[in-house]
Amino acid sequence: MDYPRRILIVGNGGRENAIGNALLLSERLEELWITPANWGLVDHIGSGRVHTLDVPAMDLDGVVRAAQEIQAGLVIVGPEDPLCAGLADRLREAGIPAVGPGREAARLEGSKLYAKQFMRRHGIPTADFAEFTELDALLAHIDSGEGPLVLKADGLAAGKGVMVCADRQEAREAAKVLMEERRFGDAAAMVLAEECLLGREISFSVLISGSRAEVLPPSSDYKRLQDDDKGPNTGGMGNICPTPWATDEVIVEFSRDILAPFMRGLRADDLDYRGFLFVGTMITPQGLKVIEFNVRFGDPEAEVVLPLCEADWPQLLARMAAGELPEGAVALREGACLAVVLASGNYPHAKSEPATISGIERLHGQGLLQAEHEGGRIRPPLVMLHFAGVSREGEAGAYANHFEIDAEASYLATGGRVLALSAHGADLSAARRLAYEAAGNLHFEGMQFRTDIGKLR
Repeated sequence: MDYPRRILIVGNGGRENAIGNALLLSERLEELWITPANWGLVDHIGSGRVHTLDVPAMDLDGVVRAAQEIQAGLVIVGPEDPLCAGLADRLREAGIPAVGPGREAARLEGSKLYAKQFMRRHGIPTADFAEFTELDALLAHIDSGEGPLVLKADGLAAGKGVMVCADRQEAREAAKVLMEERRFGDAAAMVLAEECLLGREISFSVLISGSRAEVLPPSSDYKRLQDDDKGPNTGGMGNICPTPWATDEVIVEFSRDILAPFMRGLRADDLDYRGFLFVGTMITPQGLKVIEFNVRFGDPEAEVVLPLCEADWPQLLARMAAGELPEGAVALREGACLAVVLASGNYPHAKSEPATISGIERLHGQGLLQAEHEGGRIRPPLVMLHFAGVSREGEAGAYANHFEIDAEASYLATGGRVLALSAHGADLSAARRLAYEAAGNLHFEGMQFRTDIGKLR
């Protein structure tokens, strides 16, 4: 198999930034393209290998054309929306190798009801549920029980369509938000009501291709906006990897009771799956149960898992796109990684005005963002800035990252989750100390972040 010397990443969030930076650790990669632009990709070789396009991820025809025009040897589809729309299928039909499940397999994230039915059909442990298309029926179901309840919009809602309700009154209010106010539009045309699982959450990231799967280091997400798990749900305010709650017994249980039947289910249902799988799980008194499937890398999971995995990522992902997953392709780096998400002032309720990001130059001055060159290999730096909601001032022109721009006002916080700051340390405590030390150097108007990521309770 030819080495993919030119790769295109579709999507420009923190997840795609982390994937791109992992790819750029390979000196054999000649060009890395990303659409739309993400200004956090860092080429530590300094050879100008990074290029941007301006094709929206949901412009499927445009992405296929762009991949053909740049003669991409591999396309990696990052976000869920184009995967659920069938972009990976379209690329393969055009003869372009792609990492990402086909449209039918992507329904495991695109429809929560489909995912639940898949789990029920193949014996994968998960919470009990009922589905509703009428508000009155949902309210009657809520009134018939007691205690906490989880309401989920069936369709894609940018990670915000899940409402954890502490009591039935809160569930009634959430039901009206979903089905009466239609805050998430057609995604809430059907709503699932689930029993609320209580326990420790563990996120599993898995590589899947052909008949094989490889589990990467498990992590734990911090979904609530504020310290001590208070405030509204978000797309994730931080992450730790590896998580101390994923004991050897828990990992064995995941592989035996969740991943094995999942793989059997893919074969039984004839689903084409070549890509990443995120499995959100909960440790309950009855054992490990699945909360959700994502048919791509999690965010900010990618920002902490990938820095702990050593692989020739261009070659490995090309083989995955071809339906192969070689054994032993990923080696684990010692230590731990912790990510702190810096969010805008109005997140997650509304957009904020663009704000200048300052302090990146101080991190450069401390040498924390420099890659490690060891034995002819490039290792990730101690601190990594993964841009998500960040734009660049002025004309785009040739690609330039924060190593190449010497201007404090070069970057603007324009998104909800602005960036994920990841730090690597000998252990979780060291990674936590470094991450918050680095975060203290950064500032933009309205910036908010949790101060308890990795603080074990």
